[in-house]
Amino acid sequence: MDPAFRYRMATRMARRLRAEGRPLPLPALGEALGLRGPVAPVVAPLLDGRFIRGEEVGLWEWRYPFPHPEEAVVVLDLETTGLAPGLNEIIEVALVRLEGARRVAFQSLARPRRPPSPFIQRLTGITLEELEKAPPLEEVLFRAYPLLEGATLVIQNASFDLGFLRPALGELGLELENPVVDSIRLSKRAMRGLRRYGLDALSEVLELAPRAEHRALLDVERTLAVVYEVYYMLTSGRPRPLVDLAR
Repeated sequence: MDPAFRYRMATRMARRLRAEGRPLPLPALGEALGLRGPVAPVVAPLLDGRFIRGEEVGLWEWRYPFPHPEEAVVVLDLETTGLAPGLNEIIEVALVRLEGARRVAFQSLARPRRPPSPFIQRLTGITLEELEKAPPLEEVLFRAYPLLEGATLVIQNASFDLGFLRPALGELGLELENPVVDSIRLSKRAMRGLRRYGLDALSEVLELAPRAEHRALLDVERTLAVVYEVYYMLTSGRPRPLVDLAR
């Protein structure tokens, strides 16, 4: 069975359980996939680490929370004027910090020294007028930096964002020593055999709503949704901090 199809079907069953809010027997989960008749031989092999197996099927997320109580998590994303750190600039910073039941979101455009290319403007939907009115990057980073304190950073394709973020913080005398978890690496461990692990590809497999534009906070929310699923796939009843899963 194609791995992408398998995880897509499993996600549909998880969504059915969330909608019901209670464990269900295998035939009821089969209905979520449009199956009729004996469904156990088809449904049972689809159950990944998110599911509690028994006479009825439940979800581990009902037993323990994400993130782990001992870990604060910050999911972060940047938009930039191009792909080259040192040459291109950050034009948007967004993050969501999760710590226990507390959730804090941050998003701000940042005014670059040089405008982004027309391609970047089309990709992000960010206009030159918006950037001209935005605060300088230094101000944005000073506001965002306290939200990183003591947290595990979760970033999709972390090396790209860190290539921009670390030098920008360093120019302000700020260090970034947080542990970093790349959501691509986690996804490769949780969903083996996929052809692609970009955010769009993972969102398609997990049937997340398509994004209208390439913006930092939208990508943070999508990354968070992916990591939520992946966390339970990998922990499967044995909760651990994300930083431990990434080792």
